[in-house]
Amino acid sequence: MRTRKETKQSLDEEGKKSIEEKGEDMFPFGFGYQPWLIQLHGRKKDTQNFMNPYNNCIEEKKIRQFKGKSYLGCFGEWLLLTDESTTEAYFLHLTLNSSLIVHLPPFNRKLFEFFGRCVVSDSPTSPECMVTFVGRRSNAILYCRPNMDTKWIKVSLPTDLEQNCCFTGQVIRCKEKIYAIHHCGNTHALRVVAINESSLLMEDSTWTIINMPETVNDYNWHHLVASGEDIFLVSVLTSPYRGNPTNYTIHLLETSDLSWKRVKSIGGCVFFLSGIHNAALPASLAGLQHDCIFVVNVKAEGIYRICMQDQTVSLSSPLNRPKHKIRKLFWVMPTRPWEKKHRNLNNLPHCIGTNKVGHSTYFHKEEKKEERCKVDISRPWADMPIELVELLLPRLSLFDCLRLQSICKAWNSLSHHVQKAQVYPWLMYTENDSCLWRLFDPVYKNEYSIDMKWLGIGDDLTFHYSKDGWVLTSTKDYNSLFIVNPLKREYFSLPNFNSRRYVDKDLSFSSAFSSAPTSPDCVVIILEITLECVLQISTWSPGEEKWNTMSFHDEFDTILPCKPVFSRGEFYWYRRGGELLVLNPYKKTRQVLEVKAPIMLKPYKRVMECQLVDSGEDLITVFRGRTTDPIRIFKLDRLNMVWKKLHDMGAVTLFLDRRTTLATSCLEKLCHNQIYISGFSDINHRKRSAFYSLETKEYHPKKPSNLKAPMNCIWIEPNLTS
Repeated sequence: MRTRKETKQSLDEEGKKSIEEKGEDMFPFGFGYQPWLIQLHGRKKDTQNFMNPYNNCIEEKKIRQFKGKSYLGCFGEWLLLTDESTTEAYFLHLTLNSSLIVHLPPFNRKLFEFFGRCVVSDSPTSPECMVTFVGRRSNAILYCRPNMDTKWIKVSLPTDLEQNCCFTGQVIRCKEKIYAIHHCGNTHALRVVAINESSLLMEDSTWTIINMPETVNDYNWHHLVASGEDIFLVSVLTSPYRGNPTNYTIHLLETSDLSWKRVKSIGGCVFFLSGIHNAALPASLAGLQHDCIFVVNVKAEGIYRICMQDQTVSLSSPLNRPKHKIRKLFWVMPTRPWEKKHRNLNNLPHCIGTNKVGHSTYFHKEEKKEERCKVDISRPWADMPIELVELLLPRLSLFDCLRLQSICKAWNSLSHHVQKAQVYPWLMYTENDSCLWRLFDPVYKNEYSIDMKWLGIGDDLTFHYSKDGWVLTSTKDYNSLFIVNPLKREYFSLPNFNSRRYVDKDLSFSSAFSSAPTSPDCVVIILEITLECVLQISTWSPGEEKWNTMSFHDEFDTILPCKPVFSRGEFYWYRRGGELLVLNPYKKTRQVLEVKAPIMLKPYKRVMECQLVDSGEDLITVFRGRTTDPIRIFKLDRLNMVWKKLHDMGAVTLFLDRRTTLATSCLEKLCHNQIYISGFSDINHRKRSAFYSLETKEYHPKKPSNLKAPMNCIWIEPNLTS
């Protein structure tokens, strides 16, 4: 007599055997009706991973046709694959129980290594179909017509484009033209080459050079996307350590004059980006929120979702093996009409109204939609002893303290107590096309907004550093810099800064200041890597009309690992090699301490981001890896010049971000030994803070897919005094 468990195992084995005998490969439910990301394992594993960006689920399936294959492209209902052992290339029709295959001419291994990105003009079964490959690290094009040609035809670039140049990026097809990203080795410049498809058949190739926008450089991930008759260039900047997206720009190609125009919308579509092939779908067809970008970065954790409306990035689905080759990851688009029953619009944004509160007409709180209890007050609030009210102040948030003053005249005299009230850092961030700066209180879980139209600079701003309630901000070109206190509505303009950098700003540009600009001891410092890999240190103090610049011709790389921090009258920061550099801004001296980072800094190789923090008299360094990796903290022992690992911070709470990390002594015991990160969970229209507990070694929330991080954000200490 078999047990229930043995019977179930027997039925499972019989079912698997039946499927193998019949050759039926079961795709996930909903396959063909929505976008999927497929992860192949080649010959190492019989199964494949199917990742659903809708519900963040990963299903492991066994598709016989995918075993031992690498991906070359997806074109409608056809998937272009190549066999890893024979490098034979063919089209596979993406239908259930289908074995329809269209073979391509022989494709030897040498050609496979140099031609990896392709486009298709029509269905592979059509006699007019033309498959075109653009060379990697070469200046040639390979094409054939599967139903007419028996071999591949090679076409080389004109002689004026061949010298030290090659195709490096993706390739798309639009309006019978092929567009590919081209790199010039002499000038490190990127450009787009447009090729007339019909001219290839006449052996008289027509090439057009389209220069890249000025803001685009070789240190971003560039994606060409064809959306209908429009061509978009999406440049995504990723962290050199963790690999997560930190910024992006989108340009639209004006076909009339072949120029690029920066846009803030992708026309109500959804983009799906990967290493070698991109796709665009109307939001109504995809069943997703419009103006969203799904990015696959194999050096990071998985599928990142960029929402252009609220300027946030979130981890949609984690990858099991993030270091897998890019050719093993690809998007498959819907091949059937999207049905209403499949829609999942839970992630659509909600509208939150704002109400004016307190004595400041520009300071709003985002009210939660919940019923308020009505209390019948029989005695006036003015009768409450003022001593009792003063005891309540330390337990109130800054926002509640401001409202407290408007209750009655007697309580209005508590302004000096309000200025000394216990406050915690807030997460300040911006949204697209809005002059409202959002403020999220992670402790009390309240959200506020500040109307910054009075600043008169616009909404295209970038946060760099904050201290004592002041924020160092700049325009996108980094030439106009100013320090602003958003709560007091005050700002200081800094002298024009002519940036000499050539790599991306977020990697080669770093800044900080020592104290509030109202202090005579305030010093603003800017670190910048130039074209010659020379470190330029620029300083400014109140009253000066220009920047003071110092140059150091050390062997610096093109990346600054972390932000400088001011501690004990000096600025500290890391070199890429892990050495700790110290600059005295008053004596204009610089030295290298004989202590290295406790964890090696290896950009693009090691997934670990570091920050330096000033915690009173202590200098702390924080290392954070992937979203689920534990955060490590070390304190500098100045006597022995060694880093000592911290397992307990006592009553100290950290607020971690790549722009500014703050340390504060928290009165709330529930916040002790916690590290708040620059993000929040937004479930059922309620924002909840995200933090890591040193005591339990766990993240909250535990699922990284529930975490949204604003792309332009910074921690700020509310300050109404200095």
